[in-house]
Amino acid sequence: MPLALLLFSAGVISVSFFSQLPPLWCLLCLFPLALAGWRWSLLRYVFALASGLAWGIYSGHNLLAIQLADEFAGKDLIVIGQIQGLPELDERRLRFDFRVNSVVTTGGLMLPVSQFPPKLQLSWYQYSRNGAAGNLPQLSVSDTWQLRVRLKRPRGFVNPSGFDYQAWLLRQGIGATGYVLEHRNNQPLPDDGRWHIGDWIDQQRHSLQQWIVARSHSSERGILVALLIGDPSLVEKTQWTRMQQTGTSHLIAISGLHVGFLAIFGFYTGLFLGKLVQLLWHRCPALVIAWWSAIVCASFYSALAGFNIPTVRTLIMLVVFYCACIWRRSVRVSDIFCFALALVVIIDPLAALDMGFWLSFGAVAMLLIYFSGRMISKKVPGPWSGFGLAAMLYGFIRSQWVMFIGMLVPLSVLVNNISLVAPVANAIAIPVITFFVVPLLLISAGARDLSTSLSDFLLNCSAWLMEIVKVFLEKLLLLAGSWSSPVVAFNSALTVLIGLSCLLLLLPKGLFPRVLGWCGIGVGIGLCFFVDAPGRPDLKLAVLDVGQGTAVAVQVGSYTLVYDVGPKYTDSFDAGSGIVVPYLSAQGIVNIDRLVVSHGDMDHAGGLAGLLEKIPVDQMFAGQPEKVTHKVDAQSCHEAANWDWHAVKFYFLRFPQLKSANANNHSCVLLIEYAGQTILLPGDIEVSVENLLLREQQLPQKINLVLAAHHGSKTSSGVQFVNSTVPDVVVYSAGYRSQHGHPHQDVRKRFQNTGSREINTADAGAVVFAWDKGQLQSVQEYRKSHKRYWFD
Repeated sequence: MPLALLLFSAGVISVSFFSQLPPLWCLLCLFPLALAGWRWSLLRYVFALASGLAWGIYSGHNLLAIQLADEFAGKDLIVIGQIQGLPELDERRLRFDFRVNSVVTTGGLMLPVSQFPPKLQLSWYQYSRNGAAGNLPQLSVSDTWQLRVRLKRPRGFVNPSGFDYQAWLLRQGIGATGYVLEHRNNQPLPDDGRWHIGDWIDQQRHSLQQWIVARSHSSERGILVALLIGDPSLVEKTQWTRMQQTGTSHLIAISGLHVGFLAIFGFYTGLFLGKLVQLLWHRCPALVIAWWSAIVCASFYSALAGFNIPTVRTLIMLVVFYCACIWRRSVRVSDIFCFALALVVIIDPLAALDMGFWLSFGAVAMLLIYFSGRMISKKVPGPWSGFGLAAMLYGFIRSQWVMFIGMLVPLSVLVNNISLVAPVANAIAIPVITFFVVPLLLISAGARDLSTSLSDFLLNCSAWLMEIVKVFLEKLLLLAGSWSSPVVAFNSALTVLIGLSCLLLLLPKGLFPRVLGWCGIGVGIGLCFFVDAPGRPDLKLAVLDVGQGTAVAVQVGSYTLVYDVGPKYTDSFDAGSGIVVPYLSAQGIVNIDRLVVSHGDMDHAGGLAGLLEKIPVDQMFAGQPEKVTHKVDAQSCHEAANWDWHAVKFYFLRFPQLKSANANNHSCVLLIEYAGQTILLPGDIEVSVENLLLREQQLPQKINLVLAAHHGSKTSSGVQFVNSTVPDVVVYSAGYRSQHGHPHQDVRKRFQNTGSREINTADAGAVVFAWDKGQLQSVQEYRKSHKRYWFD
């Protein structure tokens, strides 16, 4: 049974990585396989795997079916429906989910709802398109509204080690994104009488969120909201960073550990109530009441968390265990684990794309491997053996060691860093948050309608404890210094070596000498830190997919240059920290040698603050140094000297800086030469500067690769420039269906007439070029090379 469930789960997960879905008629092949499996038991495992593939394929077609049809993209529509989830408000916009009940075109034509996405993600901006200030409405969960909207299909950026936003939207059931247009049609409507259990849960979550925001003035109130209802939207970036560096980020959102604690609380509460019931009805089994009470408490807290993957996994395992107890059945822990795994991928077929899926199930698997079937060691004397408090403390310490060793490789692969202080940080943070902060929050929330003073007192106590945890974690990071959370990027061979070594340490004693495990880890980490990665090209250049903006990473041996850092999208997400830094971390880069911010426009410099918070920079150059005021002093690139890194030469092209010139014409123009080949990164310079550089003969007669100036705008890439440089490859760093019309058709025709190969990050995702031994070795377009079936 466990093997069949694992094979089923593997089948569902594998479909998540398909570049294209097979047609639905292929599922008919399951019927003869099912009949054969009924006759031959060995084929039952093949049938389990095939069933998983079938469910993944069927679910994939359903996910694609909810996406907005192309004929409605970019058109104004009037939609009527209800607000869903928790609306998110920042200084620019109000974002919310919207369940669609009816759709009407601006011409009055009613569209079939069955052919329209059931749920939308909409943004209501603070300012209208003409720049006038607007008042955002007060939106509450389940409110019915009529809105005039403009929609597009779900789409995200595609980058190495990047977050797949499009897949995340599909997992939430969102078939289109868009924004609300300023119009008289926008108005609240009377409630249509429809009732959804999900809306009621979201109403309670929203009420608790607003209660904490109104009653607590602690700097940690965002974390309190996350701990109570699993909503991390109010957690600040600095708090996320602190938790990630200390390995305690799993505690910010409601984790399986918290659900387990609530189940224990429910069990003993139910046991107490069962004993009272037995005074009146002695035949009533108190344990049955305790088991049901544990299920109810765990379900309640999982609902508060929005049923995220760790809570669903824990809830399923608890429900299976307690149901087995109620029905007097014996069940193995491994069976419960496999059943939970299979049920999670049935509910969410794309769950494998969530980092929490691997970390949650991986952590439980490590604990099962280490603790299942083990007897308490007779070498542990006195109070450290048995089931006393000291033995529980000893077990907790061992569990932290197991988690650190067992998650060494998964964390290095998924997030490219390992918190060396995690065991110490969790040893304090887990007990304080699980046994004190969370219970105080729950009791405070339950008492808010009974006694305001008691509720506020308990809420302040939980906030005070979180302040203590904050101070402890900050002191721990200060003490550890730069070694608190080193960046690690294992190649495939080192990943296998260190993974097998960690497994040897977790297996029971006597199977293999544990010294082999320690030696393997030591050798692997030593090779990672002290030996250069084999096969590294002489020059590697990545034009990252940041939408309407620019971010380029250049690697020459151990040196790294970053040219522009992309835009800032929201208060909590920017290209610098959300796209550039994850890419650099995946490459094992721990600092940037030179950072170039071509000019001060937000689509080039918006991610600067986020990047500088995450990774150190040795030198920074800028086209407008006066507009770059951050931790690192910026030098003017127009006065910077040339430099060499190994066989690669870098030049900042100089031209007169006129005070009257716009920001675009202050851009840094960087020329890179390698083995007679040239690469040009021109920022947003316009035709006047291009012609000036040509007249002064600063541009080479032939360019092999050029990043189209100003994303392919008609004000750049003039006829004279294109005909003089004749680029082999031109890359447009532009947004998908850009509202600015980039790249402009006239610009594209100019490059096409010279025979240039065109690549647009909007269509190709990140574009990575690699040169070695004097030749261009490869050009990788990530949206094509790492294609998933939902991309197009």
